[in-house]
Amino acid sequence: MKKISIYISLLCALLVTGCQNELDNYDAPNGGIKGRILDAQTNEPIPLPVQGSTGVIINMFEQNTAATKSVDFYAKQDGSFENSKMFNGEYLLNASGPFILTGQNPVTVKGQTSFDITATPYARIQASATASGSTVSITYKVTPAKPEYAVTEVYGIWNFAPGVDVGQANLAGKKTVTATEGTITFDLASDNVFKTNLYKIQANGNKIYLRVGAKTAGFVNYSQVITVTL
Repeated sequence: MKKISIYISLLCALLVTGCQNELDNYDAPNGGIKGRILDAQTNEPIPLPVQGSTGVIINMFEQNTAATKSVDFYAKQDGSFENSKMFNGEYLLNASGPFILTGQNPVTVKGQTSFDITATPYARIQASATASGSTVSITYKVTPAKPEYAVTEVYGIWNFAPGVDVGQANLAGKKTVTATEGTITFDLASDNVFKTNLYKIQANGNKIYLRVGAKTAGFVNYSQVITVTL
């Protein structure tokens, strides 16, 4: 009986080892891609939503293979993107967000590859902020990229973390206006969210983070993130 048990144990061990070797018998990704989504007019990175569920998705469609699904990953709010684990090969890059790509983007991934793409945002936003005590003002100007792009809403947003956009997880306060130029003011001393999270702000050197967003053609473009010390 002991011998049978030993034989069974050895057989199981061989089967498990064989399966592991078979599972591990695949080549690891040997390439990657990183780059920026650049404004075709200014050649500066286009400010984007926070990386995550409401962010901009980069799609990499493999060419000349039997692949049926794209490789998808998120761009960052500073306009950059990166995926360091891809297979070498020919791809067509696409991106969906608050911009129109200027053309198709074929790219050859060979090792860690750098590749920028250009696009036209629906709107460009300039913004600056000042603080007086716990009163913070954002001065802004929204310029649609084309006259036919109508700006329907403008948002002043603040957060106690550097990730800032109109998603509920990425803001502590928001004000909505319709003017494409002007000033939005937050009286944080009377803001319950500010008071509740004051310990976080103080632990971070009394810094808060602000942004202006503008809704155009159903998409929201953003200014750069502005850091203010109270």
